[in-house]
Amino acid sequence: MAEFDLPSALGLPATLPPLRTPAVPDLAAAARSSALLGQALALSAWADGRRVYEDSDFDDFDGELSDSLDQVWYLAHAVGFVEVDEDSNLASFGPSAEPWRTGGDDAVLELWDEAYTHLVIESMTIDAGDDLDLEGVGGATMTALFMARGAGLALPEFSGMARAAALEQNMPERWDAHVAAKGDPAHALLARLTALGAVEVGVAEASGTEYARMTGLGAATMREQMCDGGFTIPPLPVVAEMTAADLVAATGALTPDELRADTAAWLALRSPADAAAELLTAATDATGRVFAATTIAGIDVDAPAAWESALDTPALRPYAQQALARPHEPADRAWLLVDALSVTTDPDDPAAIAEELAKAADGDEVGLFEHVWRLPHPDAADALALIGDRHPEKKTAKAARKAAFKAASRR
Repeated sequence: MAEFDLPSALGLPATLPPLRTPAVPDLAAAARSSALLGQALALSAWADGRRVYEDSDFDDFDGELSDSLDQVWYLAHAVGFVEVDEDSNLASFGPSAEPWRTGGDDAVLELWDEAYTHLVIESMTIDAGDDLDLEGVGGATMTALFMARGAGLALPEFSGMARAAALEQNMPERWDAHVAAKGDPAHALLARLTALGAVEVGVAEASGTEYARMTGLGAATMREQMCDGGFTIPPLPVVAEMTAADLVAATGALTPDELRADTAAWLALRSPADAAAELLTAATDATGRVFAATTIAGIDVDAPAAWESALDTPALRPYAQQALARPHEPADRAWLLVDALSVTTDPDDPAAIAEELAKAADGDEVGLFEHVWRLPHPDAADALALIGDRHPEKKTAKAARKAAFKAASRR
């Protein structure tokens, strides 16, 4: 039987941007501090030696719980903190209680992973009961949160993704009725994963919007699970061990603030001339070229010396011409346009796309398309298609679509 292909099932590329995760001792320390697992252990300790039944309301338990008692009880069972004899209904500590309290880092992380997996797969189903079919919704939602990396997701977006996943299996009115009666299952999942230590919720300073993002522990666990499912997610080295190629790869893995900090620390470890040479060598795609040009422009380096050798590299020549203040041929401007549309321009912002095109076209947008579609650039057809789809002027958009067809025929 063929192995399950998780990347294809999720519609994602098999190789994702690298991820920097905390060291194992730090991950284990974070796991041990989990409030929710602490509550599950306390409930198990209370139940040890007692007879418990499915309809027991645990009236004598006086501990504080961040979630419903049923959810914490199910979690305690799932990770093996408690066992109940089927004949006598006598509860006792399970096989995982002691390893959790006194075990090594690997044992603790394995138990935390089991708790995370249980909550993501089972807890929304427990919430829903017979009202909704929520199988797979937690996994789909947490995958989206993992893909958002350090930027996280606004809470309405997080909830919306859970609803979209749920509607693949439920009628909209059933979801809406459940939310009205019992609350949003996505919010409940988020609250318990926060108590577990997998997610953190904050407020964006600029907008005041609440957002959720994965903690280092949550992201490390998701990375391991996704790699087991067929993804390749390279580890991102610490700055002292990063090559220029690692730094370029980090552009897709870090938040803007994190990238600025890593870049500054990386530059401090080498001379400006060496940094420029290493960055240009690593600039093998549009992301690398844009990052290298932007970074080199911001450091105190002999620009002519840094860029002269790049004139002989076709993909870097437009950037070298620009840095050396030399006249740009139309093909050079076309290349810079495609790189910009591929890397820095918001594809959902028609005004930004139009502005980028106007800057490159020098008054002749339709004429520039003739140079774009002839470029040996792997993203030329996609850039033209984006202009054709989003440019606010119909004439320009139509010309871009025609050029995109020509570019696609050259592939």
